[in-house]
Amino acid sequence: MKTASIILALAFSVFLFCGCGKEESDNAPSQWVNNIEELKQLNQGKITITQGIAGTLTLIEGNCMPIIGPNSTCKEYPVKRKLAIYPYTTLQETVQHEAAFYTINAEPLMEVETDAEGFYQTKLSPGTYSVFIEEKGKLYANGFDGQGGINPVHVDEDVVESLNLRLNYAVY
Repeated sequence: MKTASIILALAFSVFLFCGCGKEESDNAPSQWVNNIEELKQLNQGKITITQGIAGTLTLIEGNCMPIIGPNSTCKEYPVKRKLAIYPYTTLQETVQHEAAFYTINAEPLMEVETDAEGFYQTKLSPGTYSVFIEEKGKLYANGFDGQGGINPVHVDEDVVESLNLRLNYAVY
């Protein structure tokens, strides 16, 4: 009986700390937790392109309900992920799996990986694109326009468009 209790306690501990629901490689760099505006300013200084998109990818998790006192578990921090850029894509062109996860029956125009501070940049020709975060073998996006376009961004000639993305696992 005692052995069964120990095994159950160990299994519960593994469940609590497994990172279930999001990729296990997320370790919040303490200097950036909830200090996102300063992080975005730092990343703006890294831009080396003259046309395309650039920005910061962050992950938000925990209980983000308004809480009185210091007991909030809500935290936001930069993460490393691969971003997939597609031509402008609407909801009708995807298969939605759950909340904000999609698959698309097409290849992305390009992929780019964020760095440890969530920074990314990529050159793009003028046009309108949809940007997805690769997560759990699917494509994550939580932004839309009024025409059903998913995470749209429009690139003009000789302009770097700022597109900050948020991977949201928080409870509200």
